[in-house]
Amino acid sequence: MMIECDYNCGRLSDDHRLLVCRPTGILTGERAWDLFICQNCLKRLKLWDVNRFHDLMGITGVDLHFDRVSALAKKESEIRKNHRQIKACYLVPNDGLYGIVRMYQALAEENLVDVHVSHDIRELASVLNVDEQELMGN
Repeated sequence: MMIECDYNCGRLSDDHRLLVCRPTGILTGERAWDLFICQNCLKRLKLWDVNRFHDLMGITGVDLHFDRVSALAKKESEIRKNHRQIKACYLVPNDGLYGIVRMYQALAEENLVDVHVSHDIRELASVLNVDEQELMGN
């Protein structure tokens, strides 16, 4: 089912186990707030304990710095403090995005978020314990 995503790039699985986000364009500090942690989508749905898959293959550029990544991790901590741990997986197209997500991973993992980043969709499907087809774009 498609959800009301600010960027029209989100889909929630029918059993509410997984939120799939496929942003496109330039990843700026402003867009990162919702694309990294899907806070607006999840707030509307009141589903904070859902795992997330972020397909960043459509990102064409990055204008995101350490201070914003650090602020994202802090925001995630505030959101997660009364909820169970979730998995957030990020499929990345290049080493630049890989490095940015790894930075986020280092800052966010203490905040009840089990972050995984990879160039391999099969690896992330395994982490999320879902069929690879569930992560593929339709």
